[in-house]
Amino acid sequence: MNLVSYEEFKKTDSYQTFIKENPSTGTLKVEVFTAYQAIPISDTDIIITKDIDNQKVLFFVGKTDSSGVISNIKLPSPEEDKDYKPGSPPKSTVYDVTAIHEGFEKIKKYDVAIYGNTGVIQYIKMIPEVTMEGES
Repeated sequence: MNLVSYEEFKKTDSYQTFIKENPSTGTLKVEVFTAYQAIPISDTDIIITKDIDNQKVLFFVGKTDSSGVISNIKLPSPEEDKDYKPGSPPKSTVYDVTAIHEGFEKIKKYDVAIYGNTGVIQYIKMIPEVTMEGES
């Protein structure tokens, strides 16, 4: 599967179909921590992708701030579901959110649903790597 930037993806026919289905925008806030949210983890790499028509589209790359947070990541989403009825899931688009930080579990990956005109928070709990004595 080819990794392509969102800008490159916009030049493809697949983009026209994708944006027709996702004409709105939702926002994502990512919070990375350890010790049951007691210790924020800064400088964690956050990568947001989505598999679309045999391409892995890269929507966002960034690092958490000193509070372990990245806010206001804007992602394409379906229109807000104004006819939403409890018991049926509202329309959303699912993205892959990956967190990488040296010294912690190698890779944490989450499927995150984004909804039109709605903010979503994804908490990511990182667990420090434990090395056995004598390992390097």
